[in-house]
Amino acid sequence: MNDITKITGDIPQTIAEPAKTANKQGGSFDTALKDALKEVSDVQNDAEKAIEDFSKGNVQDIHTVVIAMEKADVHMQTLLQVRNKLLTAYNSIMSMQV
Repeated sequence: MNDITKITGDIPQTIAEPAKTANKQGGSFDTALKDALKEVSDVQNDAEKAIEDFSKGNVQDIHTVVIAMEKADVHMQTLLQVRNKLLTAYNSIMSMQV
């Protein structure tokens, strides 16, 4: 019986943690976009560094390079899709009659 109390005592703390971090991040839409752009830029820089390291011979594992390139590609494709959705929403709003 004591073990059950111990387990249930930890659950509310782990559930409450994401809410605390979400409140700390907060911010506006432009901040979220800037953070997303920075993340995409960082991932692309990591991929370029992996390619450079492989070409210099510092990295012997081609799998690491390919994974970094694919990660950068996925991030870029996601960014392009978000941009397309934003442009579609903007055009829809602009075509509304007031």
